[in-house]
Amino acid sequence: MRWLSTVAVVVLLLTAGCNAFVGADATDQGTVTPAPVPTAAEPATPDPPPGVTTDGLENVALLSAAHRQALNGTTYTLNERYSEFSTGRNDSKSIRRAETIAVESPTRYRDEMVRVTTDPNGTVKRYEQATYADGTSWYERRDNGTVERQRGEVRFSRDKYAYRTAFYLNRYAVVDQSSTTVLVRNGSRFYRIRGSGGEIPTTERVAEFRIELLVEPDGLVRRFDVQYRTEDRFVTYSFWYEDVGETTVERPTWLDESTPAS
Repeated sequence: MRWLSTVAVVVLLLTAGCNAFVGADATDQGTVTPAPVPTAAEPATPDPPPGVTTDGLENVALLSAAHRQALNGTTYTLNERYSEFSTGRNDSKSIRRAETIAVESPTRYRDEMVRVTTDPNGTVKRYEQATYADGTSWYERRDNGTVERQRGEVRFSRDKYAYRTAFYLNRYAVVDQSSTTVLVRNGSRFYRIRGSGGEIPTTERVAEFRIELLVEPDGLVRRFDVQYRTEDRFVTYSFWYEDVGETTVERPTWLDESTPAS
């Protein structure tokens, strides 16, 4: 897993003042009190994202709600990666899943997923699935190349992908220990949160568990990385966002090849 690099942040506090002078040839030697000169206000430190403090991650539910709200009404491209490797002596099975979702609106999106499974005997199985919604119809392309089409009411009327990533935050981001670091990249402020410990939804005993989040001030989780190890498995999961506010969704070529345009 690639972890985000640490960037040191220096905040310059600027203050202003002035000196008062009295002429050397002044005949009146009485005390002169200079008028007070206002100093420049120190820049206020922005509040951390909802659910986040300067010490760490305090309320995952609050952060996930802010994450959903930050995605409301905007476009984005979401990337997900999942990998699982069996570490037992008699089982070398592995699973890799890669998914990319482009969302222009809750009813116009493309979702393309590839999953590759390697069995203990070395057999590799590849599975692909894609969906596309254009606002009036919904299409699903199965692994065998067939396409299912539904007309009329679109199956999903809300941004299900924003809710999905919020689900993973609530599922994995509850940790015993965490810390917050402020980063500035290209003039933008981010909050990097690293955590460890805690419980995850598995019946297995977890020997190692770590997470890392990169969060914008409004609560949008730009990237989320999870890594844990059990007695028999090593698992990693990540999601990250690209082209927020700039994503458009085009009709996929696989649909043009199988179904005429509406």
